Amino acid sequence: MTNQQLVDTILNRFDGEIVVPNQWRVDGSNGKQYTVKWDKYHRNYSCNCLGYTYRRRCRHTTQISDSFKQQYGVK
Repeated sequence: MTNQQLVDTILNRFDGEIVVPNQWRVDGSNGKQYTVKWDKYHRNYSCNCLGYTYRRRCRHTTQISDSFKQQYGVK
């Protein structure tokens, strides 16, 4: 799969848009939009939603991460 196909798959699946490289704007279940970021130095995702703020994980980061893992066959 090409990079463009991967981007299209993510956009269709999450109804999001890429803001800048390694950042995605995703729609939350309550209609708000959140930004998920990939920190390549610390190798982790972050999100500006309240769930991530309090628990350091949320469904937005999990969905993005799982999507890439599935795409590249990582378990």
